[in-house]
Amino acid sequence: MAETMLHRCGRRLRRQWRRASSTWATRGESAAVLRLVAASAAAGVPAATMLDAWAEDSRGGQGTRLEKAAGLLRQGATAADAVAAVPGLVQDDHAVALAFGERTGLVGPVVQAALAGDDLLDPGVRSTFRTAVGYLTIVLLVFLVTVSFISLAVNPQLVKIIQEFGGQPSAAFRRWLAFASVVSGLLWLPVVLAAVGAVIRFSPPLRRLVMRPFERPRRQAAAIDLLGVAIAGGLEPEAAASMLADCQIDPVIARRLRGVGPTEPLGRNLAIAGLVAPAEASEIDAAGERRPAVMHAVAAARRTRGRRRSLAIGEAIVPAFVMLMGLLVLLQAVAVFSFLTDLIHGLA
Repeated sequence: MAETMLHRCGRRLRRQWRRASSTWATRGESAAVLRLVAASAAAGVPAATMLDAWAEDSRGGQGTRLEKAAGLLRQGATAADAVAAVPGLVQDDHAVALAFGERTGLVGPVVQAALAGDDLLDPGVRSTFRTAVGYLTIVLLVFLVTVSFISLAVNPQLVKIIQEFGGQPSAAFRRWLAFASVVSGLLWLPVVLAAVGAVIRFSPPLRRLVMRPFERPRRQAAAIDLLGVAIAGGLEPEAAASMLADCQIDPVIARRLRGVGPTEPLGRNLAIAGLVAPAEASEIDAAGERRPAVMHAVAAARRTRGRRRSLAIGEAIVPAFVMLMGLLVLLQAVAVFSFLTDLIHGLA
C-alpha cells in the first residue's frame, strides 16, 4: 500500500515538473511522433500504448503531451485530432502532414515525404543564427554601456577642458558628442530586447506568429511535396490542394492552395496560385506522368536554395556587424584626435 502511494506521488511530481518545464517539441521529437504514428497505422497497432511507454522516458513537457495524446487516442480520437488537441506535441508542418495524410488516406507516404524533406534541412543553420545573435547581443550591450559611460562621464569633462582654454569643440568632436548622446539614450534597448526575446521563447503561439514569415518558404516547399504525393496516390490536383489548404497553419499558404484550379495544366495552375515559379511550372507540365517526381525535385531544390541562403545570411551577419563596430570605433578615434588637436591649439 505504501509503495503504491509512493509510486502515485512520484508520478504526480513528474507531471508537475513536466508542466513547469514545458517547451514545445524539438524537431527530432516531432519527427519521432510522426514515425510512431505512421508505423502504428501501417501495422494496425494502437499507438496509445506506445505513446504511454514513451512518455515515461521523455523530457519535461513532451512527456505530459504524449500522455494526453495517448488518452485522447484511447477515447477514439484520430492521430490528427490528438495532435491538434495537444499543442506542441509536434511542430506545425508535421501536424499539417499528419492531418493531410489522414484526409487522403495516405498517412505512410505523406509522413515519409515530410520526413524526407527534413533530411534536406541543415541543423547547422539554426546553430549559426543562435551563435550570431548571442555574439551581437553581447557586443551591442558592451558597446552601449561603454559609449554611455563616455557620454555621461568623460565627454562633459573634455568639453570643459576645451572651453577653459578659450576654444570651441571642432565639428568632428561635436558630431561625436551628438552621436554618443543618442547612443546613451538607447541603453534601455538591450533590456527591452532581452525581455521580448524571453517572452517569445516561452510563448510558443507568439513565437509561431513571429517566425511564420521566415518559415513560409520551407512550408511552401512542403506543400509542393505533399501535393506530389497526393497526385501520385490518384487524387485530382484541385481536390488535393483544397484538402491540403484545410490542413494549413499558415493562411497565406492556404490561400495559395485554394487558388489551384482545374482548367489549366497543373504546373501553370501552381504558378498562377503563386506556389511555383514559371520555370518550375514548365518543368512540371513537361514531365507528363512523371509530374509527382518532378514536384518532389522542385521542392528539394527549393529547400536546398533556402538552406544555402540562410547559411550565407547567418555567416555574413557577424562580419558585417564587426565592420560596423570598427567604423564606430574609427569615429570615436577621430573625435579623440580632434579633441587633442583643439587642446593643443588652445595651449598654443
